[in-house]
This record gives sequence, structure tokens and C-alpha cells, in this order.
Amino acid sequence: MAKPSHSTDASDLFARLLVELQEGGEPDLEALCGTDPQMRHDLRAAWLDWRRGTAALGGDQLSPPADALLARELGGLDASELPDSPSDSAWSEVLAGLAKHSPGPGRYRLRGEIARGGMGAILKVWDDDLKRSLAKKVLIARGHPANTPDDRSLGRFLAEAQVTAQLEHPGIIPVHDLGVDPEDGVYFTMRLVRGHDLRRVFEQVQRGEDGWSQPRALGVLLKVCEAMAYAHSRNIVHRDLKPANIMVGRFGEVYVMDWGLARVLSKGGESYELPTPHTPADLTEVTTLRAELEREQVDSPLF
Repeated sequence: MAKPSHSTDASDLFARLLVELQEGGEPDLEALCGTDPQMRHDLRAAWLDWRRGTAALGGDQLSPPADALLARELGGLDASELPDSPSDSAWSEVLAGLAKHSPGPGRYRLRGEIARGGMGAILKVWDDDLKRSLAKKVLIARGHPANTPDDRSLGRFLAEAQVTAQLEHPGIIPVHDLGVDPEDGVYFTMRLVRGHDLRRVFEQVQRGEDGWSQPRALGVLLKVCEAMAYAHSRNIVHRDLKPANIMVGRFGEVYVMDWGLARVLSKGGESYELPTPHTPADLTEVTTLRAELEREQVDSPLF
């Protein structure tokens, strides 16, 4: 794992670190943090958040060697730092509110899994009411459906759904609804794109397959630039733009996908993920639960 820059979000770094540990790796935390005490402090905070969520939900812990490595490098964990019960977590109220407005449990029929990442899975589902196929993104935690996610993951997931839904542009995937169901937990649905990602397109250009040429690929890139220009005009920075996150449909549609790392900026360029308690509420056009909480309460667990 490469050493992160100072701008790397410690929670993202910890998520990658956690995957490596769960796969049996032995990452060098000294190389990761170097002489930066703030990064080590932030990593420990992310670790404590994860341990609190795991303890509250009764989930699986790390293996003893991996847990010992984190304890040695980041500092021990006192029992008093764990919650007494799941009710102490802020996600319960949020999920209860979503559940009140969610469609019935039989509306979306599972038709298979499309992709899976560290924090979420994308499922292919059938909308029984409107008779169409959709993509359904669900939040997962430690490999299980997120009926009870940790606060940090829930905050990021909700922010992704809300940011994507509010970026209404032909180059950004439309979000249809956000809700909770008994099987998959918190989710949002969006248009199902049939096609290939930009990596595949580049390969087809090199081989001259399916009518792909350099001018045609350049047209795809221009559409990506238009979508990003629109997002920037709404004070949103994607932060994870790469060929794997650009989908090209069978009829020329181009979508910038996966806004899970996006940041909501003020008009002055300041990120709401760096809390400023006295920032006026009207400085951004795009509103997310995380941005609202960060304006009101700098120590919210949904960051």
C-alpha cells in the first residue's frame, strides 16, 4: 500500500488498511504514517469508530494478530471506549426515518449481483411496479448486508445517494429512490446502464473493435468533461474520477459513476467535510445530511 498524501482521508485509508488486514496482509503502518502524528491520530480515530460499530452490532472482529498489530501501532483500546448498546448510535434514528417512506419489501426483485466493493454492492433488480430493470446499491459492512451500518459508513452512503440525486445532468446517473428494506438494509436505486466502462472502450479503440476509433473515444471524454464541469458548477468535487467509474452505454450514453468520495464545497472552495460550525447554510447548492450535520455539530458521527 502506497504512503498517502496529506490530503488522504484517514477513514478511506483505514478502509483499505482493514481490507489488507482481513486478507492476511501485514501493512507497514510506519511507512503509511511516517512522522505525521495527525495521520496516526486520525487512523486511530477511524479504528475506534470501526470497533464501536463492530461491538454495537455484534459483528466479526479482526483476527487476533491483526488486532494486535493495530493496538501496538495505534494505541490500545480501553473497554470504556465501546458503547453499552446499539441504541447509542445515531444511525438508528436516521434509518427509522427512511423506513417510514420506503417502498414495500416486494417491489424490487433480485436478479443478480453486478459488482461489489469495500463498502457497497450493486445489485440488478426488477421493479415490479414500473416493469423495468434497475441497479440497486446497498451498503455492506464487513461482508454482510447493512441492516445496521456503522455511523461513518452510513453517512458516506447517504451523502453519495443525495449528491448523485441532486446532480441532474445527462452525464450523471439518475437516482430513483432511497430507502430501507428488511433484506438489504439501506439502499438507493438508479438507472441500470448496459454497456462497458471506459477501460474496455480504450481496449476496443486499440483493437479497432465495434466501430471504436480515437475520434469516437474523444467524444466520450468530451461528455465526461461536460458532466464534471456541471458538477464543479454545483460545488461538487468527484475525487475518484477514473476509467472504471465511467460507463458508456450501447447507444452512446456516457455516465460518470460512483460519487461515494465526492466532497460538497462552499462557494469559497472550502469543504463541508472540514467542519466550520458558523458557515452560513446557503453557501452550497447541493445539500446532504452530512453537510447539514457538519454545519450544526462538528463532532457528528456521520462524517
